[in-house]
Amino acid sequence: MTSALDVGFVRDQFPAFRHPETGRWAHLENAGGSYVPRHVIDLLVDLFSHRKVQPGWDFAASRAAAAAMDRARHVMAATFAADPDHIHFGPSTSQNTYVLAHAMRPMWDEGDEIVVTEQDHEANSGVWRRLASTGIVVKEWPVDPVSGLLDVAALDELVTDRTRLLAMTHASNVAATINPVALVAEKVHSVGGHVVVDGVSYAPHALPDVGELGCDVYLYSAYKTFGPHVGMMYTSPALLEAVPHQGHYFNEADPSTRLTPAGPDHAVIGATAGIVDYHEAVASHHGVDGASP
Repeated sequence: MTSALDVGFVRDQFPAFRHPETGRWAHLENAGGSYVPRHVIDLLVDLFSHRKVQPGWDFAASRAAAAAMDRARHVMAATFAADPDHIHFGPSTSQNTYVLAHAMRPMWDEGDEIVVTEQDHEANSGVWRRLASTGIVVKEWPVDPVSGLLDVAALDELVTDRTRLLAMTHASNVAATINPVALVAEKVHSVGGHVVVDGVSYAPHALPDVGELGCDVYLYSAYKTFGPHVGMMYTSPALLEAVPHQGHYFNEADPSTRLTPAGPDHAVIGATAGIVDYHEAVASHHGVDGASP
């Protein structure tokens, strides 16, 4: 096992660093996305070049396209420590939350409550705030004006027997803190509510374990973890069974399409597997075994 990181090897995995323009920049605002390693690019090019057909049909290219998507779903599900059937791909995290809100709203009555935080990105707050126009009561979980942190004790008043959902971020890239998701989930579940967690700022630094977190939904964006521009969403089995199907009627038996309203970008989904391929290559180069999810 190599103790020091081989920076040269890592940089060689990213074609952008060999470009005369992009290679000169060091982007410190990872909220804007990350460069893409060759593993992702190679998969994307291969899928567009040789497998750009409707997946799932009985001919070689179609079977290969379906296999590439299935592989991506399985390896990316491992990054959540989740079952592949409980992972949905969408154009972005923001669009995934919009689909989720549309699916969940019929489950609630006028006067039911949602809690959102002042610490969250628009992706996991704006869509829930907009439900106020449909009769939902939206409560704000404020941050401390000095520290920017959330006080869990505030939930004693915010969470009631009419709380149906609490939306929060796993980690704040503004306050530089990791929030106690499991503790919050226990509180909200005690009144029958659901917890939706935005992991976009957390996933670039560590792998979430949705079982340990106890959340009902967990979202993050692949393009901030060396992947293509696509959002991924874990949904708990119980919630997935409870929400009405949002996809095509002929896909109702497939749980992985329950929150996918239309045909997804097959090549982009398949290319997300390159994220794990990249990490495996780095681990292997440094003599680390079993490092990938």
